Formats: sequence, structure tokens, C-alpha cells
Amino acid sequence: MNREATAALLHAEHLLAARKLDAALRQLHYAESIGADPDRCAAGRWTVQMLFGAFAEAWRESDAIRVRGRPDPHRLWRGETLDGKRVILRCLHGFGDAVQFLRYAPRLRGLAASLVVEVNPRFVELARHFEGTDEVITWGEAAPAKAPEWDVQIEIMELPYLFRTGLEELPLADCYLRLPARSTAGQIKSQRNEPGPLRVGLVWTAGGWNSGRSMPFSALQALLEVPGCEFWSLESGGTDQDALYADQFAALRQDAAAEASILGLAESIARMDLVITVDTLAPHLAGALGVPCWVLLEHAADWRWMHEREDSPWYPTLRLLRQPAPGDWTSALTKAHALLQQRVIMQRELVCAE
Repeated sequence: MNREATAALLHAEHLLAARKLDAALRQLHYAESIGADPDRCAAGRWTVQMLFGAFAEAWRESDAIRVRGRPDPHRLWRGETLDGKRVILRCLHGFGDAVQFLRYAPRLRGLAASLVVEVNPRFVELARHFEGTDEVITWGEAAPAKAPEWDVQIEIMELPYLFRTGLEELPLADCYLRLPARSTAGQIKSQRNEPGPLRVGLVWTAGGWNSGRSMPFSALQALLEVPGCEFWSLESGGTDQDALYADQFAALRQDAAAEASILGLAESIARMDLVITVDTLAPHLAGALGVPCWVLLEHAADWRWMHEREDSPWYPTLRLLRQPAPGDWTSALTKAHALLQQRVIMQRELVCAE
């Protein structure tokens, strides 16, 4: 790649990071025309189109990348039909990705002769509560003694592309995660939508690979002062300083189940009236369970949350609260504070009406 093409591509990627999407799209086409890596340019255009919700255009970029690709010795899916094949679905990305795209499992199972889902050992217990799979396996010490036989393997994030999903036809967008009916003694005893304080779950720490999605616990102080709420920490991460600061707030209850396992976190979320969280596993669980959830997003939010939308077509119960500028959590939290006050008033009116 020549120097001019490299500079043009870097400029395009800078525009994309700044969410100047129209300019980024033009610049990506220009960079490719003067010799920039076509796959890298196509990947950038794919992100732009997904942010715009132009899924069909994004799939065309995926097609172009796939056509240029070399045969895969590992037999990963290369665009062939899966009809009548023994398929193994690999969940190799984050836990949130697995939750989001396991909605496709029943549709995939309808094509395949059999469907085995391979997930991280920590995710196995929850994965068994999604429909459409014949078997859930993992790796490491818990791997099955005999590996299942399969004809083709596909990574889970390929499923929207496999089915050429359009914006208006997202499958199983609500309540596609069904938890077992069981109590969790010693944890949250009440159920959602009962009279009483609004039960609000809070998550302020995202995965370590992108610190820009996380916020300090101290930023949530104003939310914790909203009357009429019962606040629960659904944290499983966070810093020691966050934990020390959180301990100072008597209004914040701790939920051991949410810390113990991913299934425990899902069960805790299912008993909340509302979850307020950064971009991590929690909003995916809330969306899959049909629990109201407000997602606090960094300025350059991930493609799945699209661009300048307050709703998510992937999850009808989610509301998106975005940073208006990089690092500006104050504005997003100020909006969350006002919305939470309104939500408490609505809760009181509902109780009075009953």
C-alpha cells in the first residue's frame, strides 16, 4: 500500500471513529481507489452501513471480502448452504455477542441436520436455556470426551450475514431467553412489577478490552439519590476503588448471585423493574429477557447500537442514552436521572390506580 493510500485510509478511519459517517464513507471509497487495502476499506464501509442500518449494503461488503478470501483449512463457513449439514456453532467472541446472536439458533436448526453450540465454560449453564440447540459443549477440562461430528463450523457473529438479515426482520427480538422457574434464596425475593419501590439494577463496568465503555462508580451518585428506588449492584467487575466507594452507599444493595455466575446475573436481571448499564453483557441479557433497560453508550458506540438512535431494533425493551461527545458521561447520566424521576412517578401512579 503506497504512502498516499495509507494516509487516505487512516483519515477515513479517523472520520469513522469521530462518527462523521458520510465523509468516512466517501473517504473509504477514495482510499481504495488509490490502492488502499480493499478488505480494510470494505470493513470500514461495512461498519458505516451497519451504523446507518443499511444491512443489505453491509452484506454486499461482506460478499466482496469473502470472494477475495482464500480457502479456509479449518472449514469455517464460506457461504455454502447449511441445508442438511451437521453444524457446529462456535461462540468465540464476547458473552454479549453470544446472547445477541443465539436468537438465530432455532432458525439455523431448521436448516441443519443437527446443531451443536460451543461456548465458553462460564457460559454453558446459561446457553442451555436458548432454544434450537441439540447439544451445548465447551472446551478445556469440561470438553466432551468424544468431540461431536460435524460437516461445517460457523462463528456465531456470521449468522446475521448467513440469513441476510434486514433491519425490519430481526428474529426473536424479545423474550427469547427462558430461565428456569426457581427461587434464589437470600437474594432478591420480590418479583418484577409488584407494588413498592422501583427495583433498579446498576452496572458501571464494561469488559477490560475497551475501558471507554466503563464509568467510575462515583458518576452514579446522583442516580442513587433518586427517591422511590431500590438500587441493586449487578456488578461482577469494577475496581477496588469502585468497590470501596460503593460500600459507602447504604442505598446500594449487593447481589451475590449476579457476581457468582452468568446465569445468576440473568436471574437477577429478570427480577428488576429497570436496569441501567454501560455497554457490556447486562443489556444483552435484559433485552433477551424482555426487561426494561437503559444503556449508557460511549460516543463512538459499537455498530450494533447504530447511529443517533434512542431505541434498538435488536432489543425492543432497551433505550439508548449516548455520550454527546467523547468522555461526556455527565450529559448521558443527567438524562438518565430525569428519566428515572419520571419512571418513579409513573410507578406511583400505577400503584395508586390499582
